[in-house]
Amino acid sequence: MQEFVKGCAMVLGPEDGASYWQPGPHFGHMTIKLSPQNHPSNMFSMGTQVLPPGCHVREHGHARNDEILFVYEGTGHATLDGETHRIEPGSTIVLGRYVAHTIVNDGPGDMKFVWFFTPPGLEQVVVAAGRPRVAGEAPPADVVRPDNMAQILKAAGYATPEEISLSVRK
Repeated sequence: MQEFVKGCAMVLGPEDGASYWQPGPHFGHMTIKLSPQNHPSNMFSMGTQVLPPGCHVREHGHARNDEILFVYEGTGHATLDGETHRIEPGSTIVLGRYVAHTIVNDGPGDMKFVWFFTPPGLEQVVVAAGRPRVAGEAPPADVVRPDNMAQILKAAGYATPEEISLSVRK
């Protein structure tokens, strides 16, 4: 008789996972739900992000990773390679390698989305740039972007602006 290997099964609550306040212009928080640190797969990481009104995720791209974002609360816009798209609850954003992208919350409340990153890497940036967060605490006013952010991004597989500008869509 053939044997089958059962995969991992997990249930995580809304506040389960390591959570970190992020520096500006983001000023929200990110929670790492799944990564190689708490899940046996080394193929992906996944988490949530809260972006307060008027804040945004800086333009960037990834050299080694693909990313999917699923917006479940709030409104705003995403700019992908210079093209702006409205986003709202239920919007899915697919970001291949070297796609320059930024997310802006121009709505009245928090924008909340799920991120899925393959292979893992985003969680490294979340930890290195952030400050540990405890659920329910007020956002700190003094989370600053680390001086070595360029090295953090490079180590996590982010593309340089030059690499993004030289990339060609196939």
